[in-house]
Amino acid sequence: MRPVFLCCVLSTWLFLLPQQSDIWRNVKADGVGTDLHAASLASRQIATIRSALAARVKLDSAPCAEGFEPDWTEKVTFGELPISTTGHIILVQAGPGCARGGQGANGAMWIVQFKGGKLSFLATPQHEFFGWLYSVQPTTSHGLRDLVLGWHMHAGRDGFTLSYFRFDGALYRRIGAAHIVVDDNNVTRIVPDSAS
Repeated sequence: MRPVFLCCVLSTWLFLLPQQSDIWRNVKADGVGTDLHAASLASRQIATIRSALAARVKLDSAPCAEGFEPDWTEKVTFGELPISTTGHIILVQAGPGCARGGQGANGAMWIVQFKGGKLSFLATPQHEFFGWLYSVQPTTSHGLRDLVLGWHMHAGRDGFTLSYFRFDGALYRRIGAAHIVVDDNNVTRIVPDSAS
């Protein structure tokens, strides 16, 4: 009786997991990133975000945790992230320096939201949220749109990987990974990573 129950639970769980081919279906292979409008924040909100970032630097494993560049939070940028029709949500990206790679693309990122004056984190590098914003997807979960992040491995169109993130009601979690591949006919495709 117990093996049958376990089998049913496992099949239900596997059915609920998104299939790799399904989550990548709407992601464009020729995307170059998503430009965001600068966020309109009060100076006290900016100060609150910077203070919170500095307080969690060891959690996010940023190189800044080693003690150099103490002013790194002064270089972060704030963009309006169009993922909700009901909330004002901000993408915070590390500026040049210890939390951003030499190419300028790969860097630490956070999604934050103020509700009733209180700051909450919806995504952090601690939960693999880093790289650069590749696209905002039309699919939603718990009221927020799915996101795809890119990570540059080397120069060229096929020189990066993608990570697919979905909101679970508390945080954005990585649910899939893929590589950009340019074939012999110069066609760019997204190839899901079977291990994710």
